[in-house]
Amino acid sequence: MDGDTRGRGARVMDGLGRPPRRLLVLGGGAAALALLADHGLRLDLPRPPAPAPTRRPAPDEKLLLGAVAELDRVVRAEGEVLAASADDALVRRVRTVSRDQLRVLRGRLTNSGVPTSVIEGAVAATRASSPVRTRSALASLLAEPAAGQWSALTTATEGARALLAAAYSERLAAAVLLGHPVDTVTAPSPARPAVVARTQPLVYAFEVVAAQSSGSQRRRAEETLAELSRLDLAVSGTGSTTPPGWALPFPVTTAADARRLATEVLRSAVDGAVAAAGAVPTARSLEDVARWSANVQALAVDWDIPLTAFPGASA
Repeated sequence: MDGDTRGRGARVMDGLGRPPRRLLVLGGGAAALALLADHGLRLDLPRPPAPAPTRRPAPDEKLLLGAVAELDRVVRAEGEVLAASADDALVRRVRTVSRDQLRVLRGRLTNSGVPTSVIEGAVAATRASSPVRTRSALASLLAEPAAGQWSALTTATEGARALLAAAYSERLAAAVLLGHPVDTVTAPSPARPAVVARTQPLVYAFEVVAAQSSGSQRRRAEETLAELSRLDLAVSGTGSTTPPGWALPFPVTTAADARRLATEVLRSAVDGAVAAAGAVPTARSLEDVARWSANVQALAVDWDIPLTAFPGASA
C-alpha cells in the first residue's frame, strides 16, 4: 500500500486542496445538461425539419387538369394522323386549334400557382392510350369530349365553365367536319327554347341568302339552308317558320349583301352559344347547346368563318 495511498476513490486536489478548475467546468456543464434533460429536452436527437407548406388547390384545378390531359391526348392523335397524311389541311387546322386550347388551359393552371410537375403528372396518365392514326378514328375521339364531365362543369366557376364548354363544342364541330355526325340531344334541356330561338332566324336568313344569290354562292346557300332546316326540325320538332318579330339586320338586294348576311348571322350564332346555356346551366343544357353549336360551327366554316379555340368565350 506504499504505492498509491489515495486509492481509486480518492478525490483529485490541486496544490491548495481544491478540485482542479477543468473538473469544475466539466462538472458545471454536466449539471446544466442534466437540468435541461430533466425539463424534457432531448439532447440525443437532431432538430426535426420544419413542416412542408401545404399547397391549396387552385379553383377548378381538378377539372382543368383533366381537360389538359385529354387535350394532350387529342393533340398527339392529330399529330399521328398528320404523320400518315401530312397534306391533310383540315386536320392541320384542327390541330392548331387544339394546341391553342392546350396552351390557354395550361396557362390558366400555372397562373393559378399549380406546379408544372402536377400538370405533367396528369398528362402522363393519358400517354399510354392507344394510338390514333386515321381520320375516322380521330373523328370518333373528337366526338366524345367531356365524357362524364358535363355534370362537373355545372360546379365550375363561371369563367372555367364557359371556357371548357366552348372548347368542347369546337371539338364536336371538328368531328362533324371530319365526317362524324353529332346529333342533338334527344330529350330537350332547359336551354332548348333558347336554342330554337337562335335556329329559326338562321333558317329565315338563309332563305333570303339563297334567293339573292346566284351560281356557286346560291348552291352553297341552298346546301346550308337544307342543313339548317334539318337542325331546326331536330331541335324544335316542327317545320321552320319565320320567327315572330325578327327582321333582317339590313336590306339584302344583291349577292354581296346576301354573303354579308350569311357570315353575320352565322358568326352571331356561334358567338352566342355560351349565353344560350343560361346563367346557371344544367348538365343537359350544356351538352344540348354544345351539340347544336357544333353543327352551326361546321356550317360556318363553309362561309369562311374558321374554327376557333373557344367560340363565344373569352380566353
